[in-house]
Formats: sequence, C-alpha cells, structure tokens
Amino acid sequence: MRVTRSVLNTMARSLRIFGVLKLVWWAGLSGLCMGLSSCDAVLPLLTDILSDATSQPAVVQTDQVFPACVDDDCNCGDFRDQALAQQVLDGFEGDPFVLDRDGNGLACESLPPVSSGLDAAVPPSDNLHLTLGNPSNAATGNPNNYLIERQQYALAYDRDRGIANWVSWHLDARWLGNTERQDNFRQDGGLPAGFYQVTPNDYRNSGYDRGHIVPSADRTASVRDNSATFLMTNILPQAPENNRGLWRALEEFERDLVYQEDRELFILAGGYGTQDTLAGGRVTVPSRLWKVIVVLDQPGQGVAGVSNGSRIIAIDVPNRNGLSADWRDYQTTIDRIELATGYDLLSQVPVAIQAVIEANLE
Repeated sequence: MRVTRSVLNTMARSLRIFGVLKLVWWAGLSGLCMGLSSCDAVLPLLTDILSDATSQPAVVQTDQVFPACVDDDCNCGDFRDQALAQQVLDGFEGDPFVLDRDGNGLACESLPPVSSGLDAAVPPSDNLHLTLGNPSNAATGNPNNYLIERQQYALAYDRDRGIANWVSWHLDARWLGNTERQDNFRQDGGLPAGFYQVTPNDYRNSGYDRGHIVPSADRTASVRDNSATFLMTNILPQAPENNRGLWRALEEFERDLVYQEDRELFILAGGYGTQDTLAGGRVTVPSRLWKVIVVLDQPGQGVAGVSNGSRIIAIDVPNRNGLSADWRDYQTTIDRIELATGYDLLSQVPVAIQAVIEANLE
C-alpha cells in the first residue's frame, strides 16, 4: 500500500463522519504500517492529518454527498445556487463555513434560489472530443453555454463570465510531438458578433496566470494544434502557484499515462464559482477548478472502451496559492463535481456504468 497524504486525508474524512478517530488511530496504526520497514515517515504525516481532522466541522447528514469545498473551506462564491449552499449549511453543525451571516437559518441569500439547470438536450456530436458527452448540452443558442467545436478540442463558452464553462479533449500519442510552445495568446475571433473578446492584456497585473485548460503540451503534433491552445477561450484566471504547481503536475501525469503506458484518455476540465473579476467585470475568476480524466480500458473503442473498472482521476481544487503540491490531495468523485457544477459529465456513457465510475474515488 502506498501511504500518501491523499490516502490519509480520505481516511480522516471517514473518521470525522463516524466519530471514531481515536479508536481507529490506535487499532489501525499497526495495520497501516504493516509491511513497511519503518513507520518513521508515516507517523508524522498521520499525526498531522488526524490532528487536522479533529478540528474539522461535524457532519450532521452522513449519507449525503457534498461538494468538494467542504473538504477545505466553502464560501458563498463556491455555490451555483442558494439551494446547494443551504444543503451544506444544514449538513454541518454550527455553520462552520459562515454561510448564514445574519443567523436567520438561510445560507448565501444573494445567490439565485435555484440554478436554471441544463439546457435542452442536443443530438450527440460526431466530434471526437465530445465522445463521452456534452456536459451542459451546449449549442449555439445560449450565449452563456455557447458550443465551440475545434479540431483540437471542444468547449462551452460563457459570454457573461468571459471564460469557458468546460473544455473537453482527447489525448493519445497522435497529439504529442516535438512542436515548440507557440506562446501566441490572442483573442478568439471565432466568437459571435457582440461577444466581448477577452484579450491577453485583460490579465495583465491581475495577480492571476493565464491558465490553460487544454495544456499547450497536450497539443504538440503541429504548430496549428499548439497555437489553438493559446486562444483566450481556452484560458482562465488561475492562481500562479496553483497553475505552476499541482495543476502542472497533473498535466504531466496525464501525458505520462500516454507516453509510458500507451493509454488513451478523454479529459474534461473547467472552473466554477466566483471569487473576483477582471477587465471591468468582463472576466470572472472562478473560485474552484476541476478536472476529470477517463482512462479507456480499450484504446480506439470510444464509449465502448469505458467500463465499471475504468480508471477515473478527478480533482476539485480551490483557485488559490498555498495549496499542497500534490494533486492527489484534492482527488474527488465525478458525482461531487457534477453536484457543484450542475453538469452531466459522461452523458454518453451507459447509465449503469456512470453510476459506478462517477462514485469511485481512486
């Protein structure tokens, strides 16, 4: 067993829920260390994690799924509607996230009561990057769920937020080559007339990186492919340490799956929530960032290559500096990302398989 902070975080969360910290601490310590030559490396890490766990908020409803922000620190900007914030307020004793500032029992009253939900269903696309589905039923009728399909990726753009809701892309060895990074950040001239075209200068002196959603290094087979990743519709404001730390490490990990294990991946990523704005309010800084990597069992099979046993890597992280450098510390489930975003991330995967893999925490 590889003992990592992620493993211990998961254990600590379970212990908080069932209130048996001290019992499992002593009873399980010998089992955790079994097979290791020394527990010297494990004990400080375990002590640190479980010490933090004792100060975490007490869960009232242990059978309920909560958004990932409850694992660190929720705020009203993390929620898509008041109903979801209320779920968290009601689920934890004592309002540990200070969602009810006036003490009237209602969380985040400035949020819309409920989100509008998904747009009307759209026909399946033959675009490779939408093989596993169109998470928000994006099309060209809703300017805040505007579908852009490119050879290199597909995305749903939000005109009012000035960033993509999500981007979806395919990754295998065919996309990887020796093309150098183009660094040609630019407006996306493919947006409809009347859309504000975000510019690279909108991020200048903001304190945020121009964070790629589809990484430049995932598209190195040609200059055209790499250049497409620098369109500002594929960029969002990202805390520098986040972008250059754990996020980059996960990007390298996904490419290692291709380089070293000859895997085929489908990847979805985006940001949600609001913590700031840039460019006079035209660009929203999301409060949280998420990514889902689906590793196909059978390369070349498309949806048929996804099974109950498919490997799923999902993370949901605060968009801030000072985080752990290990992306594994922020692993979560697809179910929790869907709860936070309102999307249906793998809509073309059979429902029975979705039910299994979307609940799995690697």
